[in-house]
Amino acid sequence: MKKIVITVITALAVICAAVIFKNVYSCEMPIKNRGIRDAINSGDLEVVFLGSSTFRANVDMPLMDEAYNGRVYDISYGGNELVATAIQYEEIKKRSPHDYGLFVFELGPMMLTQEVSLSDSRVIWDLSWGGKRKLWESMRSSGKTGLSVMYEYFVTSGMDDLITFPVTEPFYSTRYYKGAKTDETVSPGKDVLETEEFDISKEEFVKPQEDAVYDIIKACRSDGQDFIFVESPCYHRLQEDGKYKECRERYILLLEKEDVPYILADDVEFDTACADFFEDMNHMSAKGRKTYTKELIRVLKERKEK
Repeated sequence: MKKIVITVITALAVICAAVIFKNVYSCEMPIKNRGIRDAINSGDLEVVFLGSSTFRANVDMPLMDEAYNGRVYDISYGGNELVATAIQYEEIKKRSPHDYGLFVFELGPMMLTQEVSLSDSRVIWDLSWGGKRKLWESMRSSGKTGLSVMYEYFVTSGMDDLITFPVTEPFYSTRYYKGAKTDETVSPGKDVLETEEFDISKEEFVKPQEDAVYDIIKACRSDGQDFIFVESPCYHRLQEDGKYKECRERYILLLEKEDVPYILADDVEFDTACADFFEDMNHMSAKGRKTYTKELIRVLKERKEK
């Protein structure tokens, strides 16, 4: 009986230690080619992309490296929200001793309609304890918390990454390069993209996400940080969707109200009707990624020269 008690106590102690480590020190794990810690370790950067999987799939980092002498990084998360983006920006500026030329935030129209929630375990994995608490407070203020969510947020989320780190890290470090995808993704074809079902007609605006846009702008201006918002092109069916256009107009109005610079999909020479350029409605194939990135570099360079 005594042996069983000791075993149980030891197991609980190990679990508690793992949970504490995950919440306090996960942000210092030596992750390669993705996330805030690796971006900071990269030193001074000319361009930092901060957004969702759209940036991760649509920005070709080798081409960016050529254009900016390797001083560029893409910090992107699946389903990232503007509320989280604002916190991620603060984390980078707070934890990093380095200088950053330009922050590129994602002008993703549908990001304004996302509920404040835990969208990707990588988000909280990369945050310090202070950042984790701040994101949790945002979720709680939005009424999206409870015991089950709390357990997932502070205990289980990201725990698999911690346990399997020695095995999975080498794999993930080759799957991404400076935060961007490296795989040669191909288009499923025009027939698939033209018939793929999606319905965003019932999406509603979420005030905390809109407020987060102002938080980002205020923080950047307070820091004296150069920044811009960029809309990454979507496949024409989504790009031309009525609800998408409505959300984009709402986003643009927020930016123009604050006299913030932005680049729309229309400002970059890119054929949104070319099926070969897309993997799905808003993620590009490798061919599309390279084509788009070349044009985006041109537009960013022209802006800097003005």
